[in-house]
Amino acid sequence: MNVIFKNIFFLLSISYVTQLYKIQLTEEKGESVIPCNRTNLCYISIVFDISSDILSNELFVDMKNILKNNISTEIPNFTQVSFTTFSRDINTILNFGNFKNKDDFLEFVESLKQSPGFILSNVLNTVNNLATPSTTKLSTFVIISNYDKEEIANSIVYANKLRQKGSLNFVILGRGIKPVQLLSLEPSSIYAINFDNNDTKQLTAFFYNSLSCFPENCIR
Repeated sequence: MNVIFKNIFFLLSISYVTQLYKIQLTEEKGESVIPCNRTNLCYISIVFDISSDILSNELFVDMKNILKNNISTEIPNFTQVSFTTFSRDINTILNFGNFKNKDDFLEFVESLKQSPGFILSNVLNTVNNLATPSTTKLSTFVIISNYDKEEIANSIVYANKLRQKGSLNFVILGRGIKPVQLLSLEPSSIYAINFDNNDTKQLTAFFYNSLSCFPENCIR
């Protein structure tokens, strides 16, 4: 049976107990599921909201460490990774091919600094315009800490285009934005990071499971 999955992950802390919730929407299409073998083409766009408006420097550094020590282990080919940072402007755009290896990626992440402002729609439009082979899917991961109602509304058209290219996934950092406030963008998945004992493993698994460079309907 061919099944389309849409996963929304979020963490809810109640009385010092952290629980992981997963909402799964399915649509049956016919055909059988198949084993997973990742393809040689695995294009990934990482978008990092480095705004200092709400996010503390401590959480910012924690996220950088997760990117360096955990997320990097799930990237199959660093030449197929783009990395964009934004605050009030787009601060950095590293297109596909800029990273030659893991060391380049780690060095870049370590160099990141925060700055004020927030302009989500502009950065999603920019990432949407990055050139990728027409024969491959693009997995976009947006690390976000801010909420602006107008910016979310302006981002809908670009979010739709990115999702159609493969997957559009959000990682919420801090308490400045809630999962429900992203639903108008119809993301493929959402993960709210809480930095508890299991969070690093869960986020790394979320990243891996959200990659679009696997055959459709395969079991991971």
